[in-house]
Amino acid sequence: MTTTLNDFILPGAMVISAVPILVAAVLVARGHLHLVNGLDASRLRDPAATAARLGRLLAMVAIALLSSALGYYWAAGDQTRTIGVTIALLVVVNGLAVALMLATSKARRDYRDVPPDAKGTRDERTRRR
Repeated sequence: MTTTLNDFILPGAMVISAVPILVAAVLVARGHLHLVNGLDASRLRDPAATAARLGRLLAMVAIALLSSALGYYWAAGDQTRTIGVTIALLVVVNGLAVALMLATSKARRDYRDVPPDAKGTRDERTRRR
């Protein structure tokens, strides 16, 4: 079996696309929740648990992409294997995306009320969820 440069293009693209997600996972796990749909950590009941949950989900997306890079390298241009890896990637990443959306919406639903002395307009303090 001869390995050419073309055999590394798709796995390399998957590795490169996983790096920003992995960086975001580390930042979110360290408490930068504003990166996830503008979550306000000061209004969360337990920001550390939310940060850990969202960071873990983002890390799982990055792991799925890195695993797919290995799968594409294993497929080595075989169309049947490549299709199998692609379908598995689509199912896993989309499932994790749904889990991320549910976790984010749960965090927003659990927002604490803003105290009356908080800065901002009345509409900002009493906005509907």
